[in-house]
Amino acid sequence: MLLTIRARPPAPILHADAPAWGARLLAIWLLAVSGTAFAQGSAPPATHSTATRPTVRVCVGDFPPYNSPRLPRMGPVLDLAQQAFQRAGYAMQAEFMPWARILKEGEEGHCLILGIWRNAARDQLFSYSAPLLEQELGFFVLRGEQPAVASPEALQRLRIGVERGSYLPEAPRQPGLKLDLASALNTNLHKLAKERVDLAFGERSAGLYQLAREPELRARVQWLEPGLERKPTYLAFSHRHPEGEALRLAFDQAFQAMKQDGSYRRLLRAAGLTPQP
Repeated sequence: MLLTIRARPPAPILHADAPAWGARLLAIWLLAVSGTAFAQGSAPPATHSTATRPTVRVCVGDFPPYNSPRLPRMGPVLDLAQQAFQRAGYAMQAEFMPWARILKEGEEGHCLILGIWRNAARDQLFSYSAPLLEQELGFFVLRGEQPAVASPEALQRLRIGVERGSYLPEAPRQPGLKLDLASALNTNLHKLAKERVDLAFGERSAGLYQLAREPELRARVQWLEPGLERKPTYLAFSHRHPEGEALRLAFDQAFQAMKQDGSYRRLLRAAGLTPQP
């Protein structure tokens, strides 16, 4: 390997009694030398590096239109959490996984849980952010139909498609109902379109998201107003997480700032979701 050595320009010789222009000449020479060194690959003067942001691990389920690896920016709820943590000085690492694993990882304090509903058992394990938004539960029906669903007696005459393992409000929990279990809401929507069930229970926006992507299904199925229950959804912090309370306070402060400056409302509205007041 050949190295090319370039000579520096000779330094000007200044006498002690040199006039003021001599000092200027010396400054010009020093600038030329430093420029030559930089051109030859010398590193520029060191600067203070920006400290790396601490990273927060968040576990989340694939649940469009709220969060999904198939959505822009992985969905509006995940985007909301990322922006809030960024404001609070944190980087966020999101991991999609099945719900059973989300609960296990979250309970053990290995991650925060995004998009969780509260219940008495979970309240023993977690603290929560302010509510992020509400999700509405109810029934999908054949388009143009308005079946009676207000009483247990009316529901007992109907076949109800339900996602296996999902939460049920009081009405579909009544004894004696004909529940048809399936692995996903979309499966029950197709059963409904084929009249294999009379109702498909699920979350409103999740079902409408599926219908919007299948025109033939949308032509057969619609949401039944009013819904049965509205569930606030949260970011959960395990009591076993070593920084859980500090993270909760930081997140909530940034989240409230997003609500005040309008960015929270704009983000959810752009996704067709209803913001919290």
